Amino acid sequence: MQCYTELLPPTGVTHSLALPFISESANNLVVARTSRLQIFSLLNIGPRPGSTEEQGVPKLILEREYALPGTVTDLCRVKLLNTKSGGEAILLAFRNAKLSLIEWDPGRYGICTISIHYYERDDSTSSPWVPDLSSCGSILSVDPSSRCAVFNFGIRNLAILPFHQPGDDLVMDDYGELNEERLGSHGLENGNDCEMTKESTAHGTHTSSFVLPLAALDPSILHPISLAFLYEYREPTFGILYSQVATSNALLHERKDVVFYTVFTLDLEQRASTTLLSVSRLPSDLFKVVALPPPVGGALLIGSNELVHVDQAGKTNAVGVNEFSRQVSSFSMTDQSDLALRLEGCIVERLSETNGDLLLVPITGDIVLVKFKLDGRSVSGISVHPVPSHAGGDIVKSAASSSAFLGDNMVFLGSEDADSILLGWSIPYSGTKKPRSQARRMEEDSGEFSDEEQSEDDVYEDDLYATVPEVAVDGRRPSAESSGSILYNFREYDRLLNIGPLKDIAFGKSFTSLGGEENAGNDSDLELVASQGWDRSGGLAVMKRGLELQVLNSMRIDSASCVWAASVAHMEEAVSKTTTQVGKRECHQYVVVSKATSADREQSEVFRVEGQELRPFRAPEFNPNEDVTVDIGTLTSKNRVVQILRSEVRSYDGDLGLAQIYPVWDEDTSEERMAISSSLVDPYVAILRDDSTLLLLHADDSGDLDEVELNEQLATSKWTSCCLYFDKTGIFSSLSATSEKLTPKSMTLFLMTQDCRLFIYRLPDQKLLTTIEGVDCLPPVLSSEPPKRSTTREALAEVVVTDLGDTWSSFPYLIIRSRHDDLAVYRPFIPTTKSVREPHADLNFLKETNSVLPRIASGVEDQSTSEEVIKSVPLRIVSNVSGFSAIFRPGISPGFIVRTSTSSPHFLCLKGGYAQSLSKFETSECGEGFILLDSKGVVHVCRVPLDVQLDYSWTIQQIPIGEQVDRLAYSSSSGMYVLGTSHRTEFKLPEDDELHPEWRNEMTSFFPEVQRSSLKVVSPKTWTVVDSYLLSPAEHVMAVKNMSLEISENTHERKDMIVVGTAFARGEDIASRGCVYVFEVIKVVPDPERPETDRKLRLVGKEPVKGAVTALSEIGGQGFLIVAQGQKCIVRGLKEDGSLLPVAFMDVQCHVSVVKELKGTGMCIIADAVKGLWFAGYSEEPYKMSLFAKDLDYLEVLAADFLPDGNKLFILVADSDCNLYVLQYDPEGVSNCLFSK
Repeated sequence: MQCYTELLPPTGVTHSLALPFISESANNLVVARTSRLQIFSLLNIGPRPGSTEEQGVPKLILEREYALPGTVTDLCRVKLLNTKSGGEAILLAFRNAKLSLIEWDPGRYGICTISIHYYERDDSTSSPWVPDLSSCGSILSVDPSSRCAVFNFGIRNLAILPFHQPGDDLVMDDYGELNEERLGSHGLENGNDCEMTKESTAHGTHTSSFVLPLAALDPSILHPISLAFLYEYREPTFGILYSQVATSNALLHERKDVVFYTVFTLDLEQRASTTLLSVSRLPSDLFKVVALPPPVGGALLIGSNELVHVDQAGKTNAVGVNEFSRQVSSFSMTDQSDLALRLEGCIVERLSETNGDLLLVPITGDIVLVKFKLDGRSVSGISVHPVPSHAGGDIVKSAASSSAFLGDNMVFLGSEDADSILLGWSIPYSGTKKPRSQARRMEEDSGEFSDEEQSEDDVYEDDLYATVPEVAVDGRRPSAESSGSILYNFREYDRLLNIGPLKDIAFGKSFTSLGGEENAGNDSDLELVASQGWDRSGGLAVMKRGLELQVLNSMRIDSASCVWAASVAHMEEAVSKTTTQVGKRECHQYVVVSKATSADREQSEVFRVEGQELRPFRAPEFNPNEDVTVDIGTLTSKNRVVQILRSEVRSYDGDLGLAQIYPVWDEDTSEERMAISSSLVDPYVAILRDDSTLLLLHADDSGDLDEVELNEQLATSKWTSCCLYFDKTGIFSSLSATSEKLTPKSMTLFLMTQDCRLFIYRLPDQKLLTTIEGVDCLPPVLSSEPPKRSTTREALAEVVVTDLGDTWSSFPYLIIRSRHDDLAVYRPFIPTTKSVREPHADLNFLKETNSVLPRIASGVEDQSTSEEVIKSVPLRIVSNVSGFSAIFRPGISPGFIVRTSTSSPHFLCLKGGYAQSLSKFETSECGEGFILLDSKGVVHVCRVPLDVQLDYSWTIQQIPIGEQVDRLAYSSSSGMYVLGTSHRTEFKLPEDDELHPEWRNEMTSFFPEVQRSSLKVVSPKTWTVVDSYLLSPAEHVMAVKNMSLEISENTHERKDMIVVGTAFARGEDIASRGCVYVFEVIKVVPDPERPETDRKLRLVGKEPVKGAVTALSEIGGQGFLIVAQGQKCIVRGLKEDGSLLPVAFMDVQCHVSVVKELKGTGMCIIADAVKGLWFAGYSEEPYKMSLFAKDLDYLEVLAADFLPDGNKLFILVADSDCNLYVLQYDPEGVSNCLFSK
């Protein structure tokens, strides 16, 4: 049972894969974010006008995303015989030995599962000497020719899944005679493969898998390390890295060079293997096999200190990248130890299909090139070249978790610690190529080149478009750094947002709320600040439950009920409108506010925008009869402002002078009719009247509105909602989006009948394109066929079709609003890839996920008011504001439906409370923004903050710090955030140690790195660091808390203090110790140029203790604190001399990860990282601590908190395996030392 709501989905990319998935010619990127699968397409955005770029910029566009019921451990592409889309399939591996084969289904515009394989009940995993599957890693690899896949699980088990390919013996068989039982027995001969396979597709894609122990390949494979399928083999062939004894750095003198690399070829019919080659005595720190495609071929073995290449004949070439490569291995390798690279956890990806250059990203995030020296098809050497920062070597700030080669000089680097980046590169031109004879003469004149260097020149001469490496004046080759920078310049094309890993969170007060000081103390004005990132990518992520608009100006208007904004060119400039010479400064921006004077009368007040001010503008011809305004829009091409009133339509020129009046009532029958809703898209105006009939107006070349004669169906049908949409993509109309000149046929009219059927017409010929049935059922897919299961029906109020997206990508969506203000979002799609003459006969709408429900009014009076506003002000289309096209919902729960290029449509709440109306607003001084009318009759000129990310239902603002943020706390007294940060420094052994005099003679220059911590004060007004406090070397910040402590034993005065707990960790053979710091954030004289620097940390107390301080909490009612130090929890009080006096203690288990008090009660939870959870109490008379209950399951607790509910006490626990537990303390139970789950 899921008893929680996910606020934000996983954002870190764990795995990535590039393949043609949606169609045969598509270029898709599939990423896995732990338990979320996303499918992207690459869109090449053309160069913008006035930009210096000669070619377009590739951008990632999200197609679909899915929440998966499991944790993805690997992704591989598989080319199957017959897929529904014509593209390739994806094989996903999950934890606990599960596989799933999926493909793209164009008929549903989503993925569908071909087969599921799970091996968790395999007999080979029941051995008492084998760890559980959840504790074991897994390796998935697919043959480059997609003949089979191997899945290594449970340490020594190998599952093999054969695929059918054209020309193989399996496909030539008659599969019509095979039945499900025969396939099942065929797969269970050597293992228990529990599969769920669709019979109709299993016969054409794959046969049942089988499980073999690795010892069946070779009895010496006892400790497998890594494996991968190799290229350019006629049969499925993979290389495996293993050892006969477990590798160990501590036993390196005994287990040096004990790793083997062996290549096996598989016979799928006989279920046998053949050893092709074996390389022994490889370095013991090798951990990964990377198969290399042509022209290099073979495999690259990656170790912590070296790179080893093994070709198809077993020939090896190696290079050491730090000075430890010679010490840990006797393997022959080229020395490049001056690079000082650490290769643990690095990612390797190819750069091109034509050459063998590789991109290597170590855990520091630096970009490194790996180049192979080729002698024909034989590799004669490896060289490593770091990319300098001026060539893009510092684009990546942290370690990469995955990579994908996308072709066309593009590589995607996924990361769990920072934003994932779409990386591109170019090869700079370095002049014309020297002739061969000239190059030879230069080599002879220098006289210093070896045969190796001459063969390297031959490599460049074999390529017509290669550039010969430059030769310096002294005849020497450029350095490794310079040679790498000549060949590639890297740049960033796009990135995917990541706020992980989140190590600590704090709640603080927002300074940018719309309500200002009036809303102070409201929970809605709180912001959630989390420490995000790792190493150099560290920073803060400021998350808010809604969008806070930046208010530029405000003005109160009594009795205001609605607001509109209109932008038209000045009358004198209207003549030159066809020459596109009219700038934004030559346009007049008007704001119209409707003020209700009675139940059926409204007064329109007009303002002209001057800078950021709203100046009253006299427009005597603007609604002189005080009729109720339904809508106001602009016909941009005709330079007209159109006001739709209930009884008439008034058209104005650029100075709001009356140009035309068109009555809404029927001239033929003289029946009085009223307009109730409208839709305006240049040059059409669609109006629904109170008798549910449609009035369609069209603007001619002079700007005058004329009624369009409707056909019989349009004129006689009863409609409840209408919407005009200009089809840019061509998905609704037959006009292609690539046409040079758009015609009026691209205009589409959407009409909903009283029985909730949606009719789509094309204008101006009024041709019916399609009819959508059962709209009020809100099924997962809307189509021309009625839904089969229509159990519930919604009362619908409005349908709107508009573009949703950002600057890079926008797409039409159907938004349906119910009478209860629920919103349903649908995406149109054509459920077939075959070209037909009438594609709209198969037009479907796919429902997007929307988990945000509207807020219900607290009182009857508020509810009636909100219903009245919603009826008068429908959904507002907001197009191209700060690059975003969205739709706004007014009322008691206002917000936007927003979509970005890397996210699906989602509802984003608007902070600030009730909103009556909103309209697009644009001036040269303010830029693009909004005019917002709130419930108090205040008109706000506001805009979207530029540094806020709108990819999720919470707004996210990333604040880079440049260091890893481990802990943070909010100082409520000063309004500042105090961070515990750390950065990498080199660790050197102390030379003055008397017990180890040999440390003085240490000769290494490649020192290990440790984290050095410091405290920083960040101002939320500017999000900059205003003060820092550097801690001692090898001292780590373990806890930072804001507490109300007693600072005087005499006056019992209490103040908000920042308490910091640290740990000194110098090694496993030296006992750790800690320290407790007490700081006060005081006010000081700021820097005149930086007024935010008016706060500083002042050290109040410091108490060194035995054992590391791992957790802190306030406890009791006297202003004391409890400190988890080592294997004790001690209650301490702050004395006036700055020391911390212990008053009570309790012995605890191994490592206390959490200490929290139920505020003001003295009851606290003490969570251990190994031994589970304790529930204890603290009493003040006398001072003592008592154990009430404990959890006997020994959970590995990482986080815990109280969940009180009335007179019941619940405790929420998160363990190391990402599981949530809810425990209840039951004092009346059988045993008071137990929790119940």
